[in-house]
Amino acid sequence: MARTGRPREFNREEAVRKSMALFWQFGYETTSLSELRSELGGLSNASFYAAFGSKEQLFSEALALYMESCGNIAKELTRKDIPARAAMYEMLVQTISMQTSTEHPSGCMAVLAGTNLPQENANVATMVKQARASVRTALKDCISRAIASGELRNDTDQTGLIHLFDTFVKGIAIQGRDGISADQLMDSARLLMHVWDGYTNTTS
Repeated sequence: MARTGRPREFNREEAVRKSMALFWQFGYETTSLSELRSELGGLSNASFYAAFGSKEQLFSEALALYMESCGNIAKELTRKDIPARAAMYEMLVQTISMQTSTEHPSGCMAVLAGTNLPQENANVATMVKQARASVRTALKDCISRAIASGELRNDTDQTGLIHLFDTFVKGIAIQGRDGISADQLMDSARLLMHVWDGYTNTTS
């Protein structure tokens, strides 16, 4: 009788990482179960479902890994050892570097992997929406800290700044996928910081 089940050399952590790269490159909808199984060493259907439960569950784990590693821009935004402006700028530097790197798929998985989803994949759409919302929360916290510390004036348009930086960060995903260079994006990032500087508290 043929043996079924997981291959002895199966490495679950590595499997999630490989799946992350597939979802990141091709998106949830167009990444097929057969492609995932092939990438994971030719897992049988039974082994795949035993390991991950479903394609959706595997995507959830892959997205969580992305947000904890490559996509963790909140790491820079929440730094308290440097001024809020420096944290915001460093976030832009790291985000542009990551999303234009040739060491992995370009762009942002949280932006690109969940587009054009049919209604039956509403749970996946919610996952990526929540991931993107966490970035807005980190941006809000950074800008709030700048106002509280006096880096930015009390009359700063906080909501406007949040949406401006959030839109720019998410736009990098498309620009990076389209092959726009890191140097070009950094030129835009420096211009963006001029808007921040326009709210700088210059009172001595």
